[in-house]
Amino acid sequence: MARDHKPVQLKAIDEHSDQPEPVIRLKKPAFHGAEPDHKPIRLTLHGAPSDTSQRLDLPTKEDAQLRSHQPGLEAIIETPPLNPDALEQNWNTETISRNPIPWGWFALIALAIVCAVVWSLTQVEKAKDKADEIRVETNSSLIDEAKADQEATQLIENIETSLRSFFNMDSVDDLARYVRQPERVTPLMRQYYSGRRVFSARVKSIESLRPLTLANRGDFWTTTVALSNGKKHRLLLEIMPSREARIDWETMVCFQPMKWDDWVAQRPPDQSLDFRVYIERDHLYSHEFADGTRWVSYRLTALESVETLFGYAPAKSALAESLNSLIEQNPKHKTSVILRLSIPQGLQSPRGVVIEKIMTTRWLYVDAPAADD
Repeated sequence: MARDHKPVQLKAIDEHSDQPEPVIRLKKPAFHGAEPDHKPIRLTLHGAPSDTSQRLDLPTKEDAQLRSHQPGLEAIIETPPLNPDALEQNWNTETISRNPIPWGWFALIALAIVCAVVWSLTQVEKAKDKADEIRVETNSSLIDEAKADQEATQLIENIETSLRSFFNMDSVDDLARYVRQPERVTPLMRQYYSGRRVFSARVKSIESLRPLTLANRGDFWTTTVALSNGKKHRLLLEIMPSREARIDWETMVCFQPMKWDDWVAQRPPDQSLDFRVYIERDHLYSHEFADGTRWVSYRLTALESVETLFGYAPAKSALAESLNSLIEQNPKHKTSVILRLSIPQGLQSPRGVVIEKIMTTRWLYVDAPAADD
């Protein structure tokens, strides 16, 4: 809708007045520094209040710019009346409805924090219990280690005491207190020391000492002692339940019922003797043992001896199978065993002997042999 450029003039009309309408005209002031030529005159009615309307002449648009944008009359007419009381009620309504506060997320975060705190407290409690458990185990371990160290120290002292006391003895009866299986070994010591001195040297130092497992038993030790005469002895020890050490005298002297070379030379018939020998497979068959289908041949030697004998065991017997198994377990090595050997009456083989029994698969009797063996 086009609007004219005529300035807006409001006119109040009193429809109940019969008097003529007084009009006051205000003359426009002269612009551009001109002085007005006369002052405006206000006219009033005598005897009546001045409630008449006055008409104001405003400057034209060209003379003064009231606002940057002049709304049309229709915009003023069509604008509904405002309710002053409702102005503040609707403030920020659009913002609130567009971005509501996410209370659910706050609740979820709070729940997560509570769960984390509870979990942390639980872990702290578990860590405390675990620390107490570790502390108890550590204390127990330390006590066990200290006890083990004390027992080990005491054991070493017992071994050293037994070794020094053993070599300080001058009689068989005194030696018997420090040897293994004294009931069986004491008669052997009497035979061995008949006509000779028991010991002529004392222990100078103990050069080595280490544990040894034999036949699944861990109560054996091996040691090397240096004597005052310059000789050394390698000994086997057994730790008794009383924690005292006992020396295996038989392996120390490599006891034989008689000297190996003497037995080879004399060949006493009809005697069964237990010898500590090295055994190997052989293929010598002669005289009574010439039939290789009936006999298995073995080479026999002894420690610090030069003589060699050939022992024979019945073929396909349990004895031959046991001997073969022992030899196979030590490939390319001599096998140390104690064998019961005999020379039958009238045997013509000059080097042949009969193997009767395996007494033990090593030169040490782990357990004492039975009395009837």
